[in-house]
Amino acid sequence: MQRAKTLTKFLKAIAEIVADEAERNPAFAEKLDAAIAPLPAAKPKKQKLVQHAPDIYLEHRHRGEDEFRFWLAGLDLPTLKAIVKANGFDLTKSSRRWTEPDKFVSLISEQLKARLKRGAGFVTQKDEASNYPKM
Repeated sequence: MQRAKTLTKFLKAIAEIVADEAERNPAFAEKLDAAIAPLPAAKPKKQKLVQHAPDIYLEHRHRGEDEFRFWLAGLDLPTLKAIVKANGFDLTKSSRRWTEPDKFVSLISEQLKARLKRGAGFVTQKDEASNYPKM
């Protein structure tokens, strides 16, 4: 590792010397430009579109179980993947290779159902309506 740091410092020093000489000597700057011209320009990095996941707890509350699954089935694959990622429904990350939306619908609905049932033994009858996380 030390050797890499030393080499990096050395190359930076050479680059500074070359840049200084190019500023002072126009003929050298032209030769440097001609030597560098065939090199390809750096490609701009692609920016990933960040897919925002809808609030599935709110949707489940308003739609109910059956209509919620139907609503999920109507979403596109990137949105379903964003829901899984945002809610941490697939800790093993096995769903990364999936291409079938039905698998995502099943995973999301089962995981949501499991999360909503957590602590259900401690919830009284009147508290069941408020079994959703507070927003």
